[in-house]
Amino acid sequence: MSERNGTVSTANPGTMPIVIGGDGATAATTPPAAPEQSVSPVSSEPAPETAGGVQPTAPVTVRPSPRRPRRGPLTLLGPWAPVAGGVLGLVAGVVIVLALAGSAESFEDRLALALVVVGLGLLGVSGTLLADEVRMVRHGAREALVRPARAEATAGLLHGVTPARLTVLVSAFVLFLAAYVSRG
Repeated sequence: MSERNGTVSTANPGTMPIVIGGDGATAATTPPAAPEQSVSPVSSEPAPETAGGVQPTAPVTVRPSPRRPRRGPLTLLGPWAPVAGGVLGLVAGVVIVLALAGSAESFEDRLALALVVVGLGLLGVSGTLLADEVRMVRHGAREALVRPARAEATAGLLHGVTPARLTVLVSAFVLFLAAYVSRG
């Protein structure tokens, strides 16, 4: 169908003349070729213009995937990892209590078993915190190679009292108390 006079061309079914300007001049089109197998997104030919000089658009076929948030060094093991370590330590302490329950006859022996349960629970918590601290130190060391300004943060971890180290000290003290009380 020609836009100029509204007639339908039967010579090439499915093809229409293309209007090139506002003056009504037309150019004959060739029959469409077979579709190509590989279509490149950037074409060297200009896109055909529609009425009013506006180029047609195509739907977006590929959407960029959203970027995940970057995992910081403090969230490597997750917030429940120390709880899981503490539960594991408590389970180990309960197993020891069940194994030694028959031999604990005096108050000192039962107190020593209770201190062993608490000490192993703290040791389980400190184990996961210490693993997270080691990962933070390794991550900081890798960052310090790229960015030397981060070396101060890594040095603070190496020389300071961290929660993991403090929990290890407390659990060692509680286990020492358990040994001291049972010696009685």
